[in-house]
Amino acid sequence: MTTTPTTKLPVNGVLIYTDGACSGNPGPGGFAAVLRRFENGKEVKRLNRQGGKTDTTNNAMELRAVISAMKCLRHETLPIIVRTDSKYIVENWNQRVAVWIANGWRKTDGKPVLNRDLWEQLAELAEGLRVSFEWVKGHADDPMNAEVDSLAVTARNKRKAAVIA
Repeated sequence: MTTTPTTKLPVNGVLIYTDGACSGNPGPGGFAAVLRRFENGKEVKRLNRQGGKTDTTNNAMELRAVISAMKCLRHETLPIIVRTDSKYIVENWNQRVAVWIANGWRKTDGKPVLNRDLWEQLAELAEGLRVSFEWVKGHADDPMNAEVDSLAVTARNKRKAAVIA
C-alpha cells in the first residue's frame, strides 16, 4: 500500500520531486523534476529539469521526469528519495518492476509491459543506487509537488503551442 510520506527532509541524501502533464492522452506533454541535495540537514544543491514531447501520454511523461532526474545521479552514493503523485510510477516500481524483469518485460498475464523502453531506462539508471519511491497526493498541500506540477505544465504548454503553430 502506498502512503503519503512525512514532510521530513533527509539529513544526508537527494530528494527528488517529479511530475508529468499531458494535454489529451495522447497529446502534447511535459515533465519536470526538482532535485535537492542535502548534507548535514542543509540543502547544498538544487537542480530543475524539464522537457516534453508533442505526441505522448501522461504515464510516459511521468516516467521521463524520473529518468531525467536519475540521469543526473549516476554516481550518487547518498540515499535517493523520489516523491511523485503518480501511483503508476510508485506502485509499478515498488511492486512489479522486479517481476517484469524476471519475466522478460512481460506482465503476469503474459502481455508486454507498456512503456517498456522507459521502464528499462529507469531500471538501468537506478541499478546500484539506494533509491526509494514515495507517493504524495497531487494538488494538495505539498509545496514541492505544486512547484514541480507548475514546471511540468509549463513544459507541456510549450509543446502544445508548438503543435498549434
